[in-house]
Amino acid sequence: MSKLEITLRIASRSDLEELIELFDLYRKHYGLKSDDAATKRFLEDRLLHKDSILIVAEDTDTILGFAQLYPTYSSLFLKKDYILNDLYVREGARKKGVGKKLLEEAGAVVRKFGGKGMSLETLPDNRAARKLFESFGFRIHEEFLHYYWSVPSEK
Repeated sequence: MSKLEITLRIASRSDLEELIELFDLYRKHYGLKSDDAATKRFLEDRLLHKDSILIVAEDTDTILGFAQLYPTYSSLFLKKDYILNDLYVREGARKKGVGKKLLEEAGAVVRKFGGKGMSLETLPDNRAARKLFESFGFRIHEEFLHYYWSVPSEK
């Protein structure tokens, strides 16, 4: 890929087929198996119910990457907050500013809707992503501990 002419926009249902492919690559990146039917249902639900903000970066007619924000609320600060739950860039488009542009657009969305900020999680060994996040201004939060509870599997 040569110089990219990146445009950013909110995804629509017309992007569904291309997004299924990208989400499949994203999930494989984290060691999960392909499941196009489940991915399609999941993405259709997000787009239909508008319970997330799915930002896409594209060059001409190809989606190069996406960022997905989920709104939540900060009771302490009495403001809306956001979780940057997903960020993915096609392998051939990496290190060309796509991830940075997606983060900038996510930040603009948070500001537009009066959000307090956004949080994210990534694997400790995801060095490239961590470098990108930290250059954008994300910091490891040490004031509060992050806990997670998983529903026990039924046997």
